[in-house]
Amino acid sequence: MLSLNLVDLTMLENKVFEGKSVLFLSPSFFGYEVAIKDKLMELGAKVFYVDDRPNNNSITKGLIRIHKSLAKNIINKYYDDVAERCIEQNFDVIFLLNPEALPLSFLEICKLRWPQADCVMYMWDSINNRKHTLDFLPYCNRVFTFEKGDAAVYGFKFKPLFYLDIYKAVRDNPSIDEYDLCFMGTAHSDRYGIAREVRDWCEEKGLRCFFYFYIQGMSLYWFNKLKNKGVVPSLAEVSFEKMSFADIVRVVGASRAVLDIQHPRQTGLTMRTLETLGAGKKLVTTNEKVKEYIFYDERQVQVIDRIKPSSDLNLEFFKKDNFCVDSEKIDLCSIGSWLKEIVLVNT
Repeated sequence: MLSLNLVDLTMLENKVFEGKSVLFLSPSFFGYEVAIKDKLMELGAKVFYVDDRPNNNSITKGLIRIHKSLAKNIINKYYDDVAERCIEQNFDVIFLLNPEALPLSFLEICKLRWPQADCVMYMWDSINNRKHTLDFLPYCNRVFTFEKGDAAVYGFKFKPLFYLDIYKAVRDNPSIDEYDLCFMGTAHSDRYGIAREVRDWCEEKGLRCFFYFYIQGMSLYWFNKLKNKGVVPSLAEVSFEKMSFADIVRVVGASRAVLDIQHPRQTGLTMRTLETLGAGKKLVTTNEKVKEYIFYDERQVQVIDRIKPSSDLNLEFFKKDNFCVDSEKIDLCSIGSWLKEIVLVNT
């Protein structure tokens, strides 16, 4: 009888969103939006998901990122259709995740239709890269950011990103290391140059590496090639196909350490950082801010210089037995804990 009561209590705790209806708007981003939707539903919520962008082809995404007014007609028609599709709904929460294309007119409709709804926005990009999102602030009850600097400047709540449950499963079921270091990511800004220097150093030391560079399309590749000579992968090194989520998890699970290179205009911890530590793997990162977090431990994390990354690399870091971050500390960044703190308040 006691065990049944404990099970019942656990089920109730895991259904903390029971009876809540959530309008969730987010750009498509490597499947994370699907994982968030699924987790909200697992926690008991009814979720109406809307892709923030009207289309995910390279032309539409390019127009939105250059200036979304260039795609104004497409965006307005798309959101008119969204408004029509959810006209019969009644939402408790409007959850905006790193919006790109979202027009103010749609938020105005939301506030008129569902004035009681709690509107919350989370930014996993720097405001320097998303200035337009400041226009959304009057419509939001709460705003969270992964950037400590943005939290201080704009009065947002600071909250690091999250890792998915599958990475905890990797931590709980360790496998034999196939690689000493892996890197998987988009070849933007100075990232390739840094990764190449790290890879060359590792290979000189006899370490086993897996490196995967992704670029969104051939046209963007040649644009970057002409703009940034010498810091773009050769065609033989780059892929125009995203790695599948299953393959990313497999490579992380088969690696002793993971290389993380955040965007030069960001100081917040990347998703890869949380995934790596959540999986119980060692982290090599250019982000010195990681030292400010409660789960930082020099046995698990090696910070390298962005300008001369190989100067900070230490062979002993790769050779020593793995050391897992305190699970209680890193589990504060699990997707379930993340959603409960961001979405559940005041609902």
